Amino acid sequence: MDTARTSEALASPFSRSALSNGSQLLPGIDGRSASARRFRDLTRAFADELGGEEGLTTPQRALVRHAAAIVIESETLQAKIVRGETVNHEDLVRVSNVLARLMRDLGVKGAGKPKDDVPDLRTFLASRAAG
Repeated sequence: MDTARTSEALASPFSRSALSNGSQLLPGIDGRSASARRFRDLTRAFADELGGEEGLTTPQRALVRHAAAIVIESETLQAKIVRGETVNHEDLVRVSNVLARLMRDLGVKGAGKPKDDVPDLRTFLASRAAG
């Protein structure tokens, strides 16, 4: 079997899935709902933060999609809280922790540990009292 031809066929847009080609948001999702549009906006924003969709590896693309889905879940829980609905706070904490971990894994700016030049609360309050 000619591996060059096989490799060429696999690289062809016609032999790849719609998800791989970028012509489908997720399997079975046509992209017209508000949640799908939000998902698309988030994936685009996260990819841009990482240098653009073209530069992402396949695992990074998967993490970006996962992070976008988790943000939507977090926003759904937050909306329930604001509407006064009962929310399992453990679920909210879990979602927040997963999102923070994904952001760190992706290397999104501002998602890691606080910057060294940011004072702790005691130092900040002392500087405010002195000035």
